Amino acid sequence: MSVFPFARAAAQVRTQPSPWWLALRQMPALLLAGGLVFLLWGRVDEVDPRAVLQALGALATWQWAAAAGLTALSFWAIGRYDALVHQHLATGCDPREAGRAGLLAIALGQTAGFGVLTGTLVRWRMLPSVTLARAVQITLSVSVLFLIGWGFVSLIAFLLLPVPPALRALAWAGLIVLPVFAGLCLWQPRITVFGRDIRLPNAMTLTRLVGLTAVDTLAAGLCLAVLMPPEAGVSVAVLLPVFLIAFGAGMLSGAPGGMGAFEVTLLAMLPFAATAPVLAGIVAWRVVYYTVPALIALVFLARGPLPDRPSTTTPMALEVGRPLPARLEAAMYRAGRAEAGLLRQGDKAFLPLDSAAEGAVLGRTGHILAMIGDPFGPDRDGAGLVRLQEAAWAEGRLPVLYKVNARMAAQARRAGWAVAPLAMEGWLRPTEFQLDIPARRQLRRKIRKAEAAGVTLAEWHGGATAQMAHIAADWATHRGGERGFSMGRYSADYVQSQRVFLAHAQGRLVAFLTLHEARSEWTLDLMRAGADAPDGTMHALLAQAIGQAGREGVPRLSLAALPHRWLGDLTAKLPAPLRRAAEMPGLAQFKHGFAPHWEVLYAAAPSRAGLALATWDIARAIRWPGPLPASRPTDRRERPQRQAA
Repeated sequence: MSVFPFARAAAQVRTQPSPWWLALRQMPALLLAGGLVFLLWGRVDEVDPRAVLQALGALATWQWAAAAGLTALSFWAIGRYDALVHQHLATGCDPREAGRAGLLAIALGQTAGFGVLTGTLVRWRMLPSVTLARAVQITLSVSVLFLIGWGFVSLIAFLLLPVPPALRALAWAGLIVLPVFAGLCLWQPRITVFGRDIRLPNAMTLTRLVGLTAVDTLAAGLCLAVLMPPEAGVSVAVLLPVFLIAFGAGMLSGAPGGMGAFEVTLLAMLPFAATAPVLAGIVAWRVVYYTVPALIALVFLARGPLPDRPSTTTPMALEVGRPLPARLEAAMYRAGRAEAGLLRQGDKAFLPLDSAAEGAVLGRTGHILAMIGDPFGPDRDGAGLVRLQEAAWAEGRLPVLYKVNARMAAQARRAGWAVAPLAMEGWLRPTEFQLDIPARRQLRRKIRKAEAAGVTLAEWHGGATAQMAHIAADWATHRGGERGFSMGRYSADYVQSQRVFLAHAQGRLVAFLTLHEARSEWTLDLMRAGADAPDGTMHALLAQAIGQAGREGVPRLSLAALPHRWLGDLTAKLPAPLRRAAEMPGLAQFKHGFAPHWEVLYAAAPSRAGLALATWDIARAIRWPGPLPASRPTDRRERPQRQAA
């Protein structure tokens, strides 16, 4: 028996954080809280406890009721933090269950202290599908995202409400920092810290985060304001910015309920206020905002998690480095469009519709979830558009249609989406393809040049992967890297799933070409030529592939797409560096040389602003793609084989 399974299991155990380790991380916070309580004692040791109790007893019923309502409003927002984080991390958990677990975790964590430990263990218990390591990640992400939102809300409050000049100056300084951070969230740069990728919240997540934080913190502050006795002499406008600072200090301290840090900060910033009434308001607020929610959370925690209910809108997880499921491979082969083969690239997802034989290829960027091409299989009643919207909203991304045909574009337009022509796809009928027509005279000339240079052509049936990899790497180096998103990138596993044609000159491999294969279509994918490939080599390779497709009776061969004319006009107006990055020199001329038929492909999004954002985001993903995960190997013996015509 191999020892490797045991080694892998041991490695997984080592990656799980220990609860004791999480507890030790909280010790500095407890020591800090102890010091703050000591400082607080110097301010309150002369306060008459009977005066505090008297102020508490004077609170009216309506004040308690209003405080309870504001607490409920604050916790309504709190319950959505976790749903937002699960969307951001694309965990696939049901948003309602994620929000419920987060609500209990925060209600208990903010009262009991040990925020990271308590929040992690509660989420781990209430979400059976979440590992301990994932629960830690969620807890830390919620804390960080709250602090980001709290920073935005606090700086806005400091500008709008009466605050000391120092805080007003801090707010103006923050107006410089916040747009920079918002710009980074919009740009979505790749940030790596200690070998781990850090993904900033996208524009949709950041907007929702700031809104939820505003509701949460302002409702909590108003809750304290309602419970503050009039004798304290503190107006709501004065209390709210002070509360925001004290609330943040209490959270950063990590102490139970922010004990010590909250009180010290609040009293220090309200030196004119009467201490006893202020303490009475704080005690009442702690009862309503901390103790009661914690007791309710304990009841639900004791009941345990609800039956596991995975989200039905989550795209199918395709394990990286493993072959696709056999049913999906068969469905892709039967698909009307061969570009479904992009699923084998390793960075795409599959959105199932009615069955595993019906679905669509999905591509993700920081802001969008895009359906690339039309769904394969019968798209009954526009189910593809509906499921795409559900899946995108579940991930906190914008749903987008990319390179779809006129039928899908019409569905989107009827649904109220903004639609625009995006690309022109060239296609041929291989069984009718002829070289000896006037429109292909330049193609004939290019092929004769390749023949005169001694280029020989053959279909690839294995081997030569090292030479292909060398040509692909050399090609990428001289062209600023490979393109991504909807364009294939070379890997040995990936090309094994395709039809591949090779060109040799003087006994050496000088170029190769690959095509996605389906029953009713082949689609041009990779074209890679070495620097020493004779002129006309790629033209001859594609003509060879078209001839082979015709002999096998393939009804349609796609030359893939070129940008639509209006995009070309827009590109021409860009500054030179951006224009060079966006253009594909010679590609349009190459495809036009085959005199194909042309079909308009469209892009669509729920709004014009969303469509503009999607176009920009996809253009970046194509030109500057992230690292490519392991491609999905395919055993060609398991795939259906076409019979020659």
